[in-house]
Amino acid sequence: MSPIQRLNTVSKSYTGNTLLEVNLHRGYFFIVFTEGSGTIEFGDGGGKIPLELGFHYAPTVAPTSKISVESTGGTYVIHEA
Repeated sequence: MSPIQRLNTVSKSYTGNTLLEVNLHRGYFFIVFTEGSGTIEFGDGGGKIPLELGFHYAPTVAPTSKISVESTGGTYVIHEA
């Protein structure tokens, strides 16, 4: 049996556009739109991932790069550590 892994995580609700700066210590990332929709982009690559109401994005690795979220008038929750 694997040992339990623990992280001190925080979930915050946002509206509008948000920029999360580079965080080399980010150990977890999850986002879900609770109203409306939007996009998420990692780094400055230009590839925006669409996110619709109720759908979540939880990459299998924790991104440490800059994270840009653009909202089309919606509300979303980011859960990270």
